[in-house]
Amino acid sequence: MTFTFGKLALAATLALAAIGARAETWPARPVRIIVPYNAGTPPDISSRIIAQKLTVKLGQTFYVDNKPGASGSLAAGDLDRYPADGYTAMTLLTPVVVGPALLSSFKKDFARDYAPVGQYDWTYSVLVVTPSLPVHDVKGLIELLRAKPDTYSFPSGGYGTPAHLAGELFKQRYGVTATHVPYNQFTAGLADLVAGRVNFMFLTSTVAAAQVQGGKVKALAIASRDSRLPGLPDVPTMEEQGFKGFDVRNWDGFVMRKETPKDAVAGFTRALNQILADPETRKALADAGADPVPNTTAEQFGALIASEQARLTDLVRQTAIKID
Repeated sequence: MTFTFGKLALAATLALAAIGARAETWPARPVRIIVPYNAGTPPDISSRIIAQKLTVKLGQTFYVDNKPGASGSLAAGDLDRYPADGYTAMTLLTPVVVGPALLSSFKKDFARDYAPVGQYDWTYSVLVVTPSLPVHDVKGLIELLRAKPDTYSFPSGGYGTPAHLAGELFKQRYGVTATHVPYNQFTAGLADLVAGRVNFMFLTSTVAAAQVQGGKVKALAIASRDSRLPGLPDVPTMEEQGFKGFDVRNWDGFVMRKETPKDAVAGFTRALNQILADPETRKALADAGADPVPNTTAEQFGALIASEQARLTDLVRQTAIKID
């Protein structure tokens, strides 16, 4: 009887240990967030804000690991190499979902291959020009580009980036021609815009306010929003100027591997909503030029990924953009 009782006690102990392991509260250790852009770029800045707030909220370290390059394929490949255990996520943003349409070796479908956690912000595009360009509104820029085809140029941080896609959409929508000049870093393109070596640019709202307020560039319009930006209250929208439906807003959110346990994904979504409800988090994102998204759900973000992937892939095909 003693031997039998001992075996039963051991079995019960092992069963309780297994239950405890399964019931492990997420996160029980540090969480890695892969960012597909360099340090100091807008998605890196916003990801670090979120990571710091999650660290404080949950008592576990959330840290950013930058993996830039190849339209996001390096970051996605890095995510795929880590276990689907809830401790590695990736910041997904507008230009990355279109990466597979630009790069033939990037064989991913972000709507199908990953588990959405949630969206945390919108960012907007501001149409800016070099200060010496003799235009003061969108109509003036379009007229100038039409009057002198292929004379002017616009920079971006590379093929498929928000500035590139916005510039191509602008050309297509309004029947103008201009040369796209890709740079390895958007900051280099911005520097050339300030110097007058390139002429106009769609600059993300996370960067535009300081550049406009400092007189380094001239803002013509908010290009992706139906109301003015708090940081640029004197800059009218394109819609105010009679150009409706020009939507080049950008977004950021998190995804995990598809096989990640559902309780870990749900825990991440829940924690994300908790910090986005915090006025300090919202102010930090707003100060960085981003518009926080409250009450995010995995389902809503998954639907956004699918719709944006389809829309932007179609734009790439229409404009024949290709890296290889």
